[in-house]
Amino acid sequence: MGKLRDWVANHVATLRRLAHMCEAVTLIGLMVGGGAGAGYALCQWQFRDLMAQQREDHQAEIGRLQSAYSQTLEALTPKVSQAAGAAAEAAEASAEAAKSVKRAARAAPAPVRPLTEAERNQVNRDIEAANRKVREARK
Repeated sequence: MGKLRDWVANHVATLRRLAHMCEAVTLIGLMVGGGAGAGYALCQWQFRDLMAQQREDHQAEIGRLQSAYSQTLEALTPKVSQAAGAAAEAAEASAEAAKSVKRAARAAPAPVRPLTEAERNQVNRDIEAANRKVREARK
């Protein structure tokens, strides 16, 4: 035991220096670790806020797009209805023209005879009416 006591007595300064270095290394490690932990916690907090803001922005953009889509549909509905009506009228007119042609064809006897002026005028009026309806439907 005496030898140990002598050895410790001879190396007290070295042991103290070693203890101070261990303490310094431990303090530096704690400061670096604490700073890293605090920085990580701060980043997590900011990230949560950023994600919440981004989600709100996405929801607002979806709402804006839905509103624009609704307005577009509301603006186009009357035009589509008008076009459908004009197309229906054009179809009716062309059906009437086809009926007039069939009547004219049925009225004609087996040998082909030229149409009378009245029949020709009636067929031309029907064709012009059908063409008018088609032009209106295109507009």
